[in-house]
Amino acid sequence: MPNKKKLYWISQIVGWLLYAFIVGIFNILMGNEFSIELIYGLLSIFLIGLSVSHAFRLIIIRLNWMRYNIPRLIPRILLGTLIFGIISSFLQSFIIEKLILENEFELSGILNGIMSSTLLYLIWSLLYFLFHFVTNYKKEEIKNLRWQAAKNEIELNKLKSQLNPHFIFNSMNSIRALINEDPSLAKEAITQLSNVLRNSLLMGKQKLISLGDEMKLVNDYLSLEKTRFEEKLTIKRNIDADTEIFLLPPLMIQTLVENGIKHGTSRLPEGGTIEINSFIEQEKLVIVIYNSGVYDKNKKSETGFGLVNTIQRLKLMYGDQASFEIINEDGRVKTKVIIPNKTIL
Repeated sequence: MPNKKKLYWISQIVGWLLYAFIVGIFNILMGNEFSIELIYGLLSIFLIGLSVSHAFRLIIIRLNWMRYNIPRLIPRILLGTLIFGIISSFLQSFIIEKLILENEFELSGILNGIMSSTLLYLIWSLLYFLFHFVTNYKKEEIKNLRWQAAKNEIELNKLKSQLNPHFIFNSMNSIRALINEDPSLAKEAITQLSNVLRNSLLMGKQKLISLGDEMKLVNDYLSLEKTRFEEKLTIKRNIDADTEIFLLPPLMIQTLVENGIKHGTSRLPEGGTIEINSFIEQEKLVIVIYNSGVYDKNKKSETGFGLVNTIQRLKLMYGDQASFEIINEDGRVKTKVIIPNKTIL
């Protein structure tokens, strides 16, 4: 398939040759002889049309008319076609009438030429912009299809990774151990696990949820982990009440908290702390999670699917308006997410 530049020149040459041919046929049907003057005239029409329309295209590109919407584009097209119609008409009158036919300029002929040339370049410009609009529409359609395919793939992977199988296995073991030691606590843990499972499935179907709803799931999850690690896990929450109405991707905080416990606190013999903070900064939602341990980005195990999943989801939903950062700070691992204010309820 020819590239756009080659396709443009093929269309230009074929189009203006076809126009010159139609003009020639019309002249013959009107009783004019097929003479050398007619051939020169048709050649002039072809060359003038090719040159003037190409100059019009260069102006369109130079002034970047493609960035305008249709209401702002229409007056520019009308003005452009009038200007280049006048230029084309004077060139044709000078070359054909003066040089080839050696006739004097006639005002009526020039005015008729301006009208016909303006109409001709209006048709040319409409075809030109129509081609680009259709091409850009197809590009956007392909882009959207690719985006949707990527989004669907991430969503499928997210559903597969929402609940770590090791977390479920360990939680069930913790609950089983509690049955004989503290039946009431075991019953509470089973309820919490059921809530985590149910809410994960429900939230996974939503595009956005409030931070308040997300924290309910996180609290159930942390209660289960507290049952598992007991005194080895210290939990701190500093949630600004004003942030609870902010919207965010479902299970995002839960994924980051689980990542912090799995790769940090759970690996320390003495245990550690998980701290969740949320606040508003410059009208954006800021979530900061600290966990005990050390983050090593060079280790593949430290950058598991949970983090990759979160980064991809943020990129898909917010583009460059959201940010994600994970670093070591003051002997702890700091995970920071910033979400734009358009997510406010």
